[in-house]
Formats: sequence, C-alpha cells, structure tokens
Amino acid sequence: MARINHSPALKAVLAHLDRRFDDWTSTLCDLVRIPGVSAAGFPPEPMRESAQATAALLRKCGFDNVELLEIDGVPPYVYADWMHAPGKPTVLVYGHHDVVPPGRPEKWLSPPFEPVERKGRLYGRGAADDKGGFLAHVAALAAWVEQHGALPLNVKVLIEGEEETGSTHLPQFLERYASRLDADVLVLSDTSNFDTGVPALTYRLRGVTQVDVEVRALEQPVHSGMWGGPVPDPVQVLARLLARLSRADGSLDVPGLMDGVPRPTKKERARMDALPFDERRFRREAGLLKGVKLWGDPKATPYEKLWFRPSLTVIAFEARPIAGSSNQIIEAARARLSLRTVAGMDGKKAAKALARALTQDPPFGVQVTTRFVRASSAWSCEPEGPAFEAAISALREGFGKEPVLMGAGGAIGFVKPFADALGAPCVLMGVEDPPSAAHSENESLHLGDWKKVMRSAAILYERLATLPRR
Repeated sequence: MARINHSPALKAVLAHLDRRFDDWTSTLCDLVRIPGVSAAGFPPEPMRESAQATAALLRKCGFDNVELLEIDGVPPYVYADWMHAPGKPTVLVYGHHDVVPPGRPEKWLSPPFEPVERKGRLYGRGAADDKGGFLAHVAALAAWVEQHGALPLNVKVLIEGEEETGSTHLPQFLERYASRLDADVLVLSDTSNFDTGVPALTYRLRGVTQVDVEVRALEQPVHSGMWGGPVPDPVQVLARLLARLSRADGSLDVPGLMDGVPRPTKKERARMDALPFDERRFRREAGLLKGVKLWGDPKATPYEKLWFRPSLTVIAFEARPIAGSSNQIIEAARARLSLRTVAGMDGKKAAKALARALTQDPPFGVQVTTRFVRASSAWSCEPEGPAFEAAISALREGFGKEPVLMGAGGAIGFVKPFADALGAPCVLMGVEDPPSAAHSENESLHLGDWKKVMRSAAILYERLATLPRR
C-alpha cells in the first residue's frame, strides 16, 4: 500500500488507541462477565445490569444525555450522544448488549461468562457478538474525546437490548423514540469480516420469518402396540410435511415463496465471483461431518445461497423427550420454522406461503395448524457514495488490506426500518471473523482484528465529518 498521510489529530488518536488497548480488553471482559441473555426463560436482572454497565461506560467516555430507553416488558436500550460539532453531520452508532443463550456447557472449553484469552483470541459469550462489536466503536470515539476533548462530528449511540430475540418490539420503540435518532449516517457494529485479517463492508442482510406448525391426530396418547399400524403417528406425518417443503437437492420448494424476488444483478454477481471460496475450509469452519454434502440449488454458488436466496431451518421440534418416553403414539407434534428471507420478499407473505404449503392436503387427514410468530425485514443497498467511500478507505487503512463488499446471511432488524424512515446510508462494519463461532459454543474475538477495527473506526469518524449534512 502507498504511504498513508493521516492528519496529526488522527495520528494522535490512533496512538492513543494503541496505548489503551489492554484497558479496552479489560473493559470488554467486564461486559462479557454479565450474563445478559434476552431469550425467554432467562432472568431479566442481568439484562438490566448489562444496560446499566453500558450506560456507565458511555458516561465515563464523555457522552452526554446517557439514559436507558424503556418499553414495557423489553430489555432496556441504552442511549447517549455528543452533539457539540455545529455544522457537522450526525452519525448514529448502533449495537446491542444482549447475547444469545450459552448453549451446552459441556461444549465450552472455558465457562461462557468467564472470558479467557487463548492464542490471541478472547473467548466468552458476547465477546464478538456484539459487545466487542459496539465497544470497538465506543473505544474509537472515546480516543478522540480523551486525546482532543472533542469529536470531529456529532454522534448518537444506541445499544439495543433485544436484538438477539429479533427486535420484536422495535416498531413500538421507534414510534416512541424515533425523533431522537435522526442522523445523517448509521454506523452499525454487528457484522462480520470476510476472513481473519480481511475486512468487509456488508451491503445486504437477510431477514427472518418464523412460523409454528402443529400436527394433531389423536385426542390423547395411545398404546403403540394396541393401536400402532392403523393409527397415524403425528411425528412421522410432521416429518413428511417438513420434507415436502424442499426438493431432493435441499433447495426450497414452496409455491409462491420466490414470486417477485430479483436475482443478483451483473454488478452483484461480479462481486461474488471475484471472492475466493475454499470448500474444505468452509466445511471445517461449519463443523460438517465427513461425507455430509452441501445442499441447495447446485447452479447457485455458496455466496448466492447465503446472501441472495432464502433458506429454511427447523429451529425447534417438539414431540416426546427420550427421557421418560414409553411405547405410545403421541397425540401431536410441533415444530418452529425459521425462514431466512432476502431483499424483495415480504416476511408476512412468506409466512402465508409456508402456511399454505404445510396445511394443503394434510396426509391421512390429520389436523395441521400454523401460527405466525414474527418477521423482520431483509435489507440491501448499493454501497456507493461518500459514506461508503469513507468506510472503504477507513477499513483499507485500518487493516492494511483491501476490504471486501459482501452480503450476510444473518438478520439485523434495526437496519431496514431506520434506513426507510430516514433515508440515510447504512455503513455496516463489525468485528467477527469466520472462526468467531457467534451463537455457538466457544464464541471468540480475534484481538488483533479487534484493534484493527478500532483503528478503522477512528479513521472513519474523521472521514465522515467531511460529508455534507442531509
């Protein structure tokens, strides 16, 4: 790379970040120790403790108007701002402080809420998703304040508390607080890099639609010896219903689901085709067992399947636990389906298409009922314009490598409503890498990349300060 001529102010900020890196690592460890799980069935007190610790950190970093924004029955959001740069644009920095459940304790090499550093990675639930994510941006902003007593632009910070449960109450939140979130640019911390050491700017996200289905054939369980043979087994019938949602190659086969969904443009396909794909490494990082084949449309590349095609997962299946089971035909079986939608799909219409496919012509006349659970929207943009140019140059200089423009298979419910309401560009740059194992056991953060994201963020905020206000 050519020699980079940073301003004296930015050089001082980057040096300050380097000096304080160990302090920020300690701060991240403190946040990871708080088991703030937003999923149902977990105590609400750690979520409030997590919000309060985040608010205290923002106050310590020099932000104003720090408070918990509340919706009844919802884990608190944390808000703060610094609005002392007249005439400069305003950036809204978004992240989330809630985490997913820890999963299977026996699979963790160290306790999930006791952060441990091993071989340059910090292990712990939330270390990458998203406490390390939002903290990288907070550290960059704090370095500007600590070094110069001011930020180069106006900043609002919003740290959500229910992102990991689908931002279910986001419409109510925006209805109450949207006027406080007006900004020229959204900078979001909750995304991944293309590879360890290779930064990425994410320009499309999938959405999520969830549907519950129940198959019922009996009024009560019956003896499998006395009745098995003539009487249908609801568990097997439900398995048949689920299987008919896809073709033999694993691609979805739900009538009406893809109506009106655009295929990748020539520009988008060129971006994907330019990216390397190592199937052996992909299989290893996914944890695929030997002999298990990839599925889906064989004509579509893995990146197209992940970023431009919907996918369906059975995330829960209820029948009878093995422990305590007996020789019975049980009366009913249930499943929860999670459909990853793509830009151009309406989540509620997709749920109706799933419901029609599941309830049409039920095998053996069993009763099949469905229930819509929730939907969050997919989002996409064309990553062009001054804000994206600023982000690309910041990542290039922070990492010393050319950033990748990529999609993401995951969903972030906040992005599309904000983008639609304000029409502001959304810059998505996060801290995860493929080995991070977000949402799985042994989640971790690559500390070397974390420092590079901090440096990239510090550069980004100076660059965004030169943008015109909307």
